[in-house]
Amino acid sequence: MEQNTKFNSEVSRRYSKALFRIASKDKSEQKVYNEVNSLSELLSSDDKFIKLFSSPLLSSKKQLELIDNLFSNTDKKKIKVSKGLLAFIKVVATNGRLKVLLSALNGFRHLVKSMHKEVNINLTTASPISDENINKIKKVLSKKTDKKINIISNVDKKIIGGIILQSGSNLIDASIRNKILKLSNIQKGVN
Repeated sequence: MEQNTKFNSEVSRRYSKALFRIASKDKSEQKVYNEVNSLSELLSSDDKFIKLFSSPLLSSKKQLELIDNLFSNTDKKKIKVSKGLLAFIKVVATNGRLKVLLSALNGFRHLVKSMHKEVNINLTTASPISDENINKIKKVLSKKTDKKINIISNVDKKIIGGIILQSGSNLIDASIRNKILKLSNIQKGVN
């Protein structure tokens, strides 16, 4: 049972990532997010949907028929979803995985939320940097990443000059110390 749960969560995670990639390609993450929010609320508010989607008696063919009967992007009598989301749900049904649909939609919502989160960046300089310059760096990085930037400023006289920016495992070392080390290594290689 536990192994089956792990398998289902892995499958739903893969579907979440696939939907996220599709939405990212069109740059429609927020639009799809809003649609997924509404759909998730609708599906989780009615136990009949949950029971129906998790029924082991439905073959993939029956799951696809169920989706065709419930959802549409044009028919007003059915649950209206966008063409892209309908295609996604049909793929899930075709693969016989409707039981992971809700968790895949929730996973997608989580991915979009994490996409919009703030980023902490460590800034190291040889001498204290003014708030004005920190704000300029924040603006440049914010434009490049489309995220809110928080800068944690450090002073390290050993870098001699320049700056070092680090966010997680990403590092930009534009310090004079680093340039001297590179020149020293090149010189050692020549001799």
